[in-house]
Amino acid sequence: MTSMAQALSVVDRLSRLLRDEIAAITGGRLAEVTEIYPQKTALLGEVEEAFAAPRALLEDHPQAAELRSKLVEMRDLIAQDHVLLEKMTQATGAIIDELDRIRDRHSLSGTYGPDGEKRPKSVSASQHFDQSL
Repeated sequence: MTSMAQALSVVDRLSRLLRDEIAAITGGRLAEVTEIYPQKTALLGEVEEAFAAPRALLEDHPQAAELRSKLVEMRDLIAQDHVLLEKMTQATGAIIDELDRIRDRHSLSGTYGPDGEKRPKSVSASQHFDQSL
C-alpha cells in the first residue's frame, strides 16, 4: 500500500512535467515535447501504483483535501496539455497535406495523366471549336 507522501509526490512530479510540456509547446520547442513523452509514460505507472486504493487517500486520510486540490490542478493541466497537443497534431496534419499537394504538383503525376498521356501545359482545359459552319 502506498502512502500519502508517495501520492502527493507523484502528482507534483506529473504536474511539473505537464507544465514543462505546455511551456515547450507554447515556446515552439518541439524536441523537448518528444523527450518528455517517455517521462510521462513512466510516471503513469507510478500514478497507477500510488492510487491503487484511492478511497484510503481521498476520503480516509487527514491530507485528503490537499491531495484533492492538487488533483484538480493536475486535471486542469492535463486538459490544457491535451488541447495544445491536439492543435499541434492538426497543424502537423495540415502541413503534411500541403507537402503532399506540392509534391504531387511538382512530380510526374502533375505532368502526366493516369493513362500516361502528357497533360496540357496550360492550366485551363484545351478548348475545341466547331469549325463546320
